[in-house]
Amino acid sequence: MKLPPDSALTGNPDVVRLSTSLFDRRPDDCRDFAAVKARPHVWPAVYEKRRYAPWESFPLGVVMRALDDVEFDGADADEAVEKAVAANRTPLHPSAAAWVRHAVHTYLEAGEDMDAALAAEGVTLRPERLPRVVQGGRSPMEMRVLTAWGRWYATADGSVVEFRRMRMRMPYGRPDAVSTQAVAYVAAAGRRVTDPGDLYTLVPVPVLREDTLPARVRVVEVGLTTGLDKVLLDMTSEEVQQGYRTAVRPAAAALLAGGPRVPGQDCADCKTRASCGLIVPTPGLLGLGDRGTHRRTWSITTARRYQVCPAQSHLRDLRVPGEGSDSVATQRGLDVHRWLEVAHWRGRPCTPADLPEPGAADCGIADTLMDRQRYHKVRPYLLQHIRCCPLAADGEITDVQPERRIATYDATADVVVLADPDLLRRVNGLLVYREQKTSAAPRGITADNALHMVPQLALAVCLIAAGVFGEATGLVELEQLTPESAEVITLDAADPAVVAAARSVVNELVRDWHHDVEFHATPGPWCAFCPVARWCGDAFRGVPSTSVDLMVDLVTGEILTNPHQPDTRMEAIAEAVAEPELDEPPF
Repeated sequence: MKLPPDSALTGNPDVVRLSTSLFDRRPDDCRDFAAVKARPHVWPAVYEKRRYAPWESFPLGVVMRALDDVEFDGADADEAVEKAVAANRTPLHPSAAAWVRHAVHTYLEAGEDMDAALAAEGVTLRPERLPRVVQGGRSPMEMRVLTAWGRWYATADGSVVEFRRMRMRMPYGRPDAVSTQAVAYVAAAGRRVTDPGDLYTLVPVPVLREDTLPARVRVVEVGLTTGLDKVLLDMTSEEVQQGYRTAVRPAAAALLAGGPRVPGQDCADCKTRASCGLIVPTPGLLGLGDRGTHRRTWSITTARRYQVCPAQSHLRDLRVPGEGSDSVATQRGLDVHRWLEVAHWRGRPCTPADLPEPGAADCGIADTLMDRQRYHKVRPYLLQHIRCCPLAADGEITDVQPERRIATYDATADVVVLADPDLLRRVNGLLVYREQKTSAAPRGITADNALHMVPQLALAVCLIAAGVFGEATGLVELEQLTPESAEVITLDAADPAVVAAARSVVNELVRDWHHDVEFHATPGPWCAFCPVARWCGDAFRGVPSTSVDLMVDLVTGEILTNPHQPDTRMEAIAEAVAEPELDEPPF
């Protein structure tokens, strides 16, 4: 990746510090973000003073510091956690601290089991305070550094080196994954640094030259929530070297070359944000009068979580593991959205022929996305969709874009705003922005309350009115599907009254979140459905056991609302319950 003459970046792109965790990024993540992140001597040409979160945003770092005290100084685990939390530069949320305590104990217990298994082979490992690094280059101006973040262990003679990668929930790595092979290479060929503080500040990194390279390398993952451990690799250094040459080097070259830009959660911290053509400037979009605590990313999902409980929202932003939702409603929503995305990419209306009976020999699109049992459950909803398929509307339909990610930057609030319309299209040249919802029964959403009940619609109106799609006119649609009905509500984004109401809804959702630094819990009946309640000391506090009056569909697992008394908070809770659990972060 070379910096073009007109680039908004400056610096030296020939100095690379590549973390092995970058190899875990998904194929559809922004490749340029990773390529620039791996270049510590490249920065925006126009200086921006970075503001940091006034709270601890990386709980794993606290886990590491507590484990250091236990393994190197012989501290008691609970005392080590209390010390690490108290000494942290920024406050750690009490519920995140509860997870940290659990994680430290879980890691130590898993370590005892792994040590016992190795002892049976006559191998005794001891923790290493100094991490390892692989580096090389023709000069300090052309350096390549490969790092691995985790915990290191070795035998006294250095013949066996083990790297333990901490996963927040459970082990999910694969032996053939590039990140696994890269970690193994750092273990096999790396040198220990003289000072851990130099690892992410100096290039080249001072190292101990007298280190003995190991004959045997092990890579292990430990799940800090489940307590499970998994040996991914246990091989000779020669075998590791071969894996590096065949898998890691080509993957590293591809990663460093950059590639297509994709807006997402990375945008707030990306060095190319100010010059990225995919992020539309929308000053004042959120109606806020100041820049808040620091640059952050916000979406309606963020707002809905915060609306239910600020503490839950904060823990999920920190990627603290929760109890995954495996309800029928969750899977149904995912399957319907995936089917519609694939179907609409064809650019033609959906028809009954696209939805054969579940017992048919060929079920078309469904067979590529789900098993027949799941297809049987979602087919009634998809059959209803045919009645209101957006590609069957009158007029000339062009620019069909299912599930396109929209990113804008409100400089007034210093917030990157993300939206994921289910479908964008133009009808006779006019933009039409559609959202889609499924439910077992009608939820009482009407044209009069749709902006409040489904705030994705309010954000859509604001985006159109701000000119994100060009002209400040267009329509916003809500497609509501049940097994027996289909209904489309349409809002005019050029109507001043609609725009004013939408802006009020969005501002109300973002205002408190923008300044919150405490994220207090708001206990209620919804605690019964909270994915992170196990870490929350306030869960159910002050909530009588008889007050849990939320109605739940025992078949689908979704929260039912009274269609005659629609409530925006109950709708937020229903969405939160049906939200899939977050992927394991690539730390």
